[in-house]
Amino acid sequence: MLYDIMMVIIITLSIMPPAMLQYYAFEPLLTERKKRLVLGGYAVILLAELFFLLYMIPFGPWSHSYSFYKKLFTVIWIPHFIWAVAVIRPFLFRHLYVFSVRATLTIFIHTALALLLLAFFQDESRPVLSRIIYPAQFFFYTLCFTAAIPWLRRYFNEIFVKYYEISTHKYWKYISLLPLFLILDMYLTMATSDILIMDKMLLPRTFLMLALILLAFSIRAGFRQADILIKNYERNNTMTAQIQTSRAYTRSLLQSQEEMKKIYKKRNGLLEELRVLIASHERQKALHLIEDIGTALNKTKRRQYCQNTLVNAALATYLTRAEELKIPVTARIVVPQERAGLSLDMAVVLSNLIENAIHASEKQPKGQQAISLLTLYQGDILSVLVKNRFDGQVILDDQGLPVTKAKGHGIGMKSLDHFRQTYDASVLCTYEDGWFSTYIRVPWGEGSPS
Repeated sequence: MLYDIMMVIIITLSIMPPAMLQYYAFEPLLTERKKRLVLGGYAVILLAELFFLLYMIPFGPWSHSYSFYKKLFTVIWIPHFIWAVAVIRPFLFRHLYVFSVRATLTIFIHTALALLLLAFFQDESRPVLSRIIYPAQFFFYTLCFTAAIPWLRRYFNEIFVKYYEISTHKYWKYISLLPLFLILDMYLTMATSDILIMDKMLLPRTFLMLALILLAFSIRAGFRQADILIKNYERNNTMTAQIQTSRAYTRSLLQSQEEMKKIYKKRNGLLEELRVLIASHERQKALHLIEDIGTALNKTKRRQYCQNTLVNAALATYLTRAEELKIPVTARIVVPQERAGLSLDMAVVLSNLIENAIHASEKQPKGQQAISLLTLYQGDILSVLVKNRFDGQVILDDQGLPVTKAKGHGIGMKSLDHFRQTYDASVLCTYEDGWFSTYIRVPWGEGSPS
């Protein structure tokens, strides 16, 4: 009985390292609530299985045998896996990929350990020693799998978290099935065989392990290459945005010059008309003429939003566009003088945020449109708040940035994420009471990142 109790405890605990790998692979993507939910569910399932097996094996109808423990181990993991898939969503196909990796590793470790332990303990003259093989196999399996978790955790965090933006659903839908089909035949063979076939299976399972390792490295290499291409695309997109902003601002200045030239050509006539009105004591008409001249002069002026030339050019382009669309704009802006690349990137970020705000505002009914841009510079820290009215659903990713499935959108938020990483900035996006807000804090002093 003591032997059976020990076996139940060892087998039940041996399923926890693979179960924890299923959790660790997605941990950075989870909220604190989901983390507690997954781990709490694991604890409940572990205790339930432990008490159930303690009742059924030492005290119930189930008895010890090699085939029984082998079949038990092939199903005991299912509740933990189902719980992880149910709570950690929506990553079904990535869960299948994690399962394929852990199952392949499990099969390989069990095969290698079984052959090793049989070589040391299997002895027909001392049959009692053969009973040591089963608990020793599961015990050393648990140690080996636990030792592999840190490396596997880093690998999954890299391909699931670091490359989250390029981890498309369709990609994982197909790639996860490849290793799953590779292990299915061996997994079923292991579960249904009542005889020891470890010596025959070590070589094919070694080949399977090598195939999975090559597949894993291929996936990571593919993601790294795709990441490089996306960064190049973002860099080109940023340069395009800078060129478009500069072109628009230059066009605006040229228009201002043309309007000024028209006023200059008419100046003598306007002054003569004003002199006649004053001489005729037509005070009201003279005031109206002065107001008309002032209005015409104001149209030639380009609004100065801040001292920073690059940021001001971007703001003048996009906020003027918002005003032309009759979208109410509130702007209180203080941005220090240029800091080389930081000013340029800040101009691009603000351009993207305001452009997104304009698109969102255009979808709102008239009277409910509004854009607000406020900045504060204090203690070498620049704080920026961009708000716009929005009536809809906002989904935030694990980085706290809004996500969209609309084709051609979302580049602005990728640019914001790149800005945050480059300049050690803090970014917070919120959606409350019909207002979508983006708050940025970025070091602007001489010692800040550049």
